[in-house]
Amino acid sequence: MRHVEVVHHLTRRHRPEVEVSPPRVELTFGDERAANPASSRARSEATVLNACSTEVRWEVLDPGGGPGAGSIDSTGLYTAPDFSAGLDGHTDVVVATLVEDPLRKAFAWVTLVGRGPWPVPVPTIQVTPKLANLYYPSGHDNEYIDPSNTWQLFRARIRDSDETQVDWRVDGVLQSGHADTFLYRVTGSGGTKAVTIEARIHGETAADTARVRQINYDWPGLH
Repeated sequence: MRHVEVVHHLTRRHRPEVEVSPPRVELTFGDERAANPASSRARSEATVLNACSTEVRWEVLDPGGGPGAGSIDSTGLYTAPDFSAGLDGHTDVVVATLVEDPLRKAFAWVTLVGRGPWPVPVPTIQVTPKLANLYYPSGHDNEYIDPSNTWQLFRARIRDSDETQVDWRVDGVLQSGHADTFLYRVTGSGGTKAVTIEARIHGETAADTARVRQINYDWPGLH
């Protein structure tokens, strides 16, 4: 009797592999000041070898394995996050996982750089004029002075605030009204005196001051 030996040949299949490119990229934050929006996004491409399906699943992690700062869509388009403290120089890990074999993964690195958006402007207020010399309406030789030299109209200009009302104070005493102009009048008589005029944005801390110097007029040769 003749014996026949049968040898079974098994075709060895190469192990599936996946690669991601580019392997490393540097991006600016999504709200980076004066930045080109294109510099806050990058597309990753996955190359799959020895697999029946080239489908991969994308995700973003931080180097410790937690959720990443940025995000990535199903096509591999990574979008940088908005700026927050501590993110300058942060590295996200882009992970491509082969759907056919979830043990096969590839990685790329995204480094975030920048200073974020422009700082929010601080509300300010400016008073003009900054200095006024005014005469008392009576006493000394003040009757020779035109009455227009006994008063001064101050104006306040508000910047970087939605508030339009202004609180005026004279030597710390709040005056009535909330207009952006204030008419200060010198009354009676007295000696040389310095008065502080303050304009403050209503409900805020931003303020500016001006000074009034109240003086008397002496007609030359009469004293």
